[in-house]
Amino acid sequence: MDTKIIEYIIAIAEEKNLSKAAERLYLTQPALSQRLKKLEEELGTPLFKRENNGLTITDAGRIYINGGQSILRIKQDALQKIANMKRNTADTLRFGCATSLAMECIPAFREKYPHIELITRRCNTPVAKEALVMGRMDIAVLLTQSLEHSTLEYLPLSKNELLLSLPENHPSLASHRDFQSPEDYETLCDDYFILSPAPSQSRDMEEQALRQMNIRPRVLCELDNNVSRRYMLNRSLGDGFLPGYTIQKEDSFRTFSLRPPISFFVVAAYPKTITLSEPMKYMLKLLVSIFDATGLCKS
Repeated sequence: MDTKIIEYIIAIAEEKNLSKAAERLYLTQPALSQRLKKLEEELGTPLFKRENNGLTITDAGRIYINGGQSILRIKQDALQKIANMKRNTADTLRFGCATSLAMECIPAFREKYPHIELITRRCNTPVAKEALVMGRMDIAVLLTQSLEHSTLEYLPLSKNELLLSLPENHPSLASHRDFQSPEDYETLCDDYFILSPAPSQSRDMEEQALRQMNIRPRVLCELDNNVSRRYMLNRSLGDGFLPGYTIQKEDSFRTFSLRPPISFFVVAAYPKTITLSEPMKYMLKLLVSIFDATGLCKS
């Protein structure tokens, strides 16, 4: 699709001078003048008025440029889609996981597409988002409190809740208090907390919870995965927060909803600009199936 003449006319309109436009386009002035003359002859009307202070665009010129800019946008969109198609049909799929549960789709995907090199990266939500936006990742499972994003498409996998988690031998539990009001949180002010590292979506939600509780935490340690935090809580080594979907029947610690609750979504994310390949569609299908099987709330 040759759109050079459109670019030439736009440059002339912006520069209002043939010499300056030719210099910008790396053409000689006679060559550019000849291109303009030929186009005006084809259209049967002048696109510019020749005046002492330069070139002034005519009504016909404005119509031509408006239409030309639309053509350039269509061309750019088509080229982008072709580039995406080439990338999506390649033998590589780059997959990011902000939650370990998402990695359970890997065996089934490799069985279905043994020729696809699946490059998996365990990373937190900010890292996954940046990689998706910058084109360094194709699909990622991440946490978000909003389903809206300017450049990423979100497929909700589950809706969940951040829970306050206390060791079973916590002094405040001896009286069977349920922490249903903000006053209850005062008993936790001197406790040590096990938190997620920053920056991460998990740490942002934990900080939100601590502000609601009016607690400035004493940090025992920062752990970047829920398995380690569960281990610490089961060993009664500190207080913490956990997503509801990570709680296991064998856990000995107690969990409590916050007031008000802090909800979030687990989503499969991919760039809005891409066309999903068949392997990518299958990956999304597997992820939906895995999270459905957990019985997590989807509402």
